[in-house]
Amino acid sequence: MKKNLILLSFSLIASIVIVYLLVFTWVIILEKYKSPHNFTNSDTMNFHKKYSNQLHHVRGKYWPHQSLVDLKKEDYLFTKTENFSKNKRKNILIQGDSWAEYLIYKKKSKAVVRETIEKNNIGLINSGTSSYSPTPMYLQFKILTEDYQIKPEFVLALIDQTDIGDELCRYRKNIVEDKNGIKRIKKELNSGAAFDYSKYYEISEILIHNKKLKSFHITNYYFKKFFFENKLKNNKCKFDDITKYLYDLDLGDKIYFKKRLKNYIDYLSSIHYLEKVFLVTFPHQKHISNEYKTNISDIINEMDFSDKIVHINFTDIIDKGEFPSKDIFEINDPASHLTDHFQALYISKVFQIIEDYL
Repeated sequence: MKKNLILLSFSLIASIVIVYLLVFTWVIILEKYKSPHNFTNSDTMNFHKKYSNQLHHVRGKYWPHQSLVDLKKEDYLFTKTENFSKNKRKNILIQGDSWAEYLIYKKKSKAVVRETIEKNNIGLINSGTSSYSPTPMYLQFKILTEDYQIKPEFVLALIDQTDIGDELCRYRKNIVEDKNGIKRIKKELNSGAAFDYSKYYEISEILIHNKKLKSFHITNYYFKKFFFENKLKNNKCKFDDITKYLYDLDLGDKIYFKKRLKNYIDYLSSIHYLEKVFLVTFPHQKHISNEYKTNISDIINEMDFSDKIVHINFTDIIDKGEFPSKDIFEINDPASHLTDHFQALYISKVFQIIEDYL
C-alpha cells in the first residue's frame, strides 16, 4: 500500500513536471509572449489600466488607428481632430462605439470630417470606443471633463443598435453603484473575453521587469490563465449574446436599457455649457430585411427628453428616401458597419443636419 502511494505520488509529480516543461517549451518556441497588444513601458500601461478599471475597457493598444505614427497615451481615450478653443464656432465631442471610432481612420469619412470642421470653424474631439453604450459613455464624459477639461457645446452621440445588448450582457453585471449613482464599470479579469486586457498587462509587466526570466514567468502565467478562463468561461459576452435582444427584447430588459440611456441623457442635459446633444441612430442590415424586431430608434422615440436633445433617426431618413439602403454595409459584417463610401455620406448627412444648429 505504501509502495503504491509512493509510486502514485512520483507519477503525479513527474506528470506535472512533464506538462510544465511542455508548456515552457511551447512558450519559448512559439514566442507566446509576443503581441502587438503588449505595452513597452509602465507609464502607458498604467494609464490604460487606470481607465479600464473605471470604464470596463478603453481603446486597444493595437486599435484601428495603428497607422497613426505619433500615438499618445491619451489616444486610448480620445482623439483630437481639431483642438477645442473659445475662438471656434462650436466645439463638438463625438461619443459612441465603433461607429464613432471608425470616423477617425476610414479614409473618406475622415476627409469629410476634416472638410466640415474647416468649413465651419469647429473644434472636434472623437472619443468613440468599440462597444461603448450609454453607461460607459456617461462615465467617459465625466472623465473627459474632470481629468482633461474637455467641455463641448455639442455632443454627437452615435447610439448603435448593439448598445442594447452591450448594456444588458456586457456591462450590467459589472456596474458598481452607490447612493450617488454609477461609480465605475469593472473590467474583465482573466476571462478571455473581448476587451479583457489582463493577459497583456501581465505579460507586459513580465517583459518590462523580468526580461531574464521571462519564459519562466510567462509559463506560470499561462497556467494561471488556463485556470481562470475555464472558471469564468460562461461569463463571456459573445456577439450572438449581444444581438439576441434585437430579435426579442422583453419588457424588463427594455425598462433597464431605458434607465441606463436616461441616466446618460439626463446627465448631459444638466450641464449648463452643453447646448445640444444629437442622438444618431441607424438601422442594421437585419432591420432593413425585417429580421430584427427591436429598433433602438423606436425606444428613443418613446422617451421624453429636454429640448437640448435632437434625435437624428436614419430609419426615418431611409424610409423617406433621403439615404440609400442597398449595398451600404460592409460585406459579411454582422455588426452592419457602413462601407467607407456610405459612412462618408452618413457623416456628411449628420453634419448637414447639425449645421442648422450652429
